[in-house]
Amino acid sequence: MLLTRLRLILVALLMLAAAGGGFAYYKYKTISAYLIGQISGQAGKKLGRQLKFRSVSFSPLEGVVIKDVCVSRRPDFSKGNFFCAAKAVIRPQLSALLKNQVYFSSVSLEKPVLKVREKNGAWDFDDLLALLPKTDKGLYLTWNAAELTMTGAVLEADLETSGQSLALENADLTLRHYSSFGGNFGLKADGTVKTALNGKLLSAAVKMEADANFDYGGLSSTKGSFSAANAAYGAITLDTLKMDWTLFNLRKPLAEKNFSVDLAAGKLLVPGHENSVRDSVAKGLELFSSAMGRPAPKIDDIEMSGLSAAFKLNHSVLSIKNILLRTNFMDLDASISIDGPARKAEAGLKAEIGRNELAMSASGLMAAPEIKPLLSSGLSAEFKAALTSIENALLKIFPVTEQPTGEHHA
Repeated sequence: MLLTRLRLILVALLMLAAAGGGFAYYKYKTISAYLIGQISGQAGKKLGRQLKFRSVSFSPLEGVVIKDVCVSRRPDFSKGNFFCAAKAVIRPQLSALLKNQVYFSSVSLEKPVLKVREKNGAWDFDDLLALLPKTDKGLYLTWNAAELTMTGAVLEADLETSGQSLALENADLTLRHYSSFGGNFGLKADGTVKTALNGKLLSAAVKMEADANFDYGGLSSTKGSFSAANAAYGAITLDTLKMDWTLFNLRKPLAEKNFSVDLAAGKLLVPGHENSVRDSVAKGLELFSSAMGRPAPKIDDIEMSGLSAAFKLNHSVLSIKNILLRTNFMDLDASISIDGPARKAEAGLKAEIGRNELAMSASGLMAAPEIKPLLSSGLSAEFKAALTSIENALLKIFPVTEQPTGEHHA
């Protein structure tokens, strides 16, 4: 008797599971069929562009599968392609479908090519953004895909206003949305960047990994790293570049911001025929050599074995410390910090040019820093001017000496 009851309970559970699975599959296939219908029929009309593809189908394991899909520029393909992909797979999230919500567990694109253009400050995809649902929340809060992946992507941007073009080739990208209730994202991307500046090609293999947190107003914090390898700008080459950052309270007043950025670079080569770079370096070298009482060495090729620096902003105190520069003509160690509320600054440097050395420091009020050791009036004025130029450049970006609204100095 007991065995019979257990069998009946087991059969009932299996029937419920089958019914639930069947219902879930029905919902899954219904939304997939809807997507297929929209893609096959109305999507092009709603987009105001032409849409073409080789095939579109439904797979229980993958979702909606679209092969060889292309979207034209406005209004049709006579204006060129706006977006193409060898394969697009859209997978609805089952748990969301059971709640009558549309959310995608993944959207993947194989070999996508996206070409965007800017003219007079307007982008050629503004019409597509206008089709998004009206909401007082940002796209970062209404984003409805848990994961977006691109493999073998090509992304091109033409900025007609500035005359610049930028391309990211052979790119792999993964964007993850960690929370369906907020804007918490993780990004991993790598590829080859190419652009032209002043008639010279700039290229580098780049990689980025970052986490970003958004609130209702926008980006609130981010942490990540960026690296570039085998960078070249004309004849100038750089083997490695790496930057790590932690940025908190991005949308808070400046006094509450907390930023930290570490930078490192290695093996820079600037051939001597790059006259503008060589002349700028020679001018700075003359200033250091004059303070040493020695003639500036003649430089041809510029070789830098290493460069590093650590930037921090916390409680309106701005600093760049652990500045280390190693080249074939000079070794430099330096630091600078600006206490915004106190309007004070401290700076120090140690330079070695051949067998000659120079150690200097500046401290006190920014308007009248004390420079040690004592120098001639001419050299002292030049160093003060150089220090003021650096401080002004930093304060233009981070005006830590400005008074917050409603506050006054005693």
